[in-house]
Amino acid sequence: MGFRIKMFYLILFFSFLTFNAFAEEPAPFGLILGKSTKEEALAIMEKEGAVLIDSGYRVIKGDIVNPYVEGFDFENVPIENIQEATLWFFNETLFQIVYTFPLSMDKDEFYVMFEILKSKYGRPIKYVKPYLADGVAIWRFKDVEIRLLAPWVSSDMYVTYTHIPLFRKAEQSDYEVMKKETSTPKKGL
Repeated sequence: MGFRIKMFYLILFFSFLTFNAFAEEPAPFGLILGKSTKEEALAIMEKEGAVLIDSGYRVIKGDIVNPYVEGFDFENVPIENIQEATLWFFNETLFQIVYTFPLSMDKDEFYVMFEILKSKYGRPIKYVKPYLADGVAIWRFKDVEIRLLAPWVSSDMYVTYTHIPLFRKAEQSDYEVMKKETSTPKKGL
């Protein structure tokens, strides 16, 4: 392969990396992962017509919950075919949105959603066809990851938007709460 062709491919490769590195992070319904507060996010969901159906702290194990990680489940979210949306907050800052969609046995919904996300965000960094395996597509932006997941044996499909730094802090918080709760012996008869 000639020098010019190698340079062309090298420039094309770095252009692709630069495009993804500086692409605008997704903000579904104007919600900004890592920035939107619980109060702002709940107000936006209410304004969009979503109905709050459940809320609570994240369960770590058994009856141990993390009071710093709180989730809110919504239905009637104005997205076609959506069943439910869950918003997760760490210290009252939005770090994850999980959309749940119905999924048929032939996984057609996965392909439709993949094409929608691909047209909006470009080619994913990872793609696994849902054939005898979980269907997965992942897009990454500066601090946000979008994950399309169609478990092989499931009637649900998920589109998850995650602010990676806050997600890691929430996981660390889970570990610290668990350690604190299980390190002190409980008194009883």
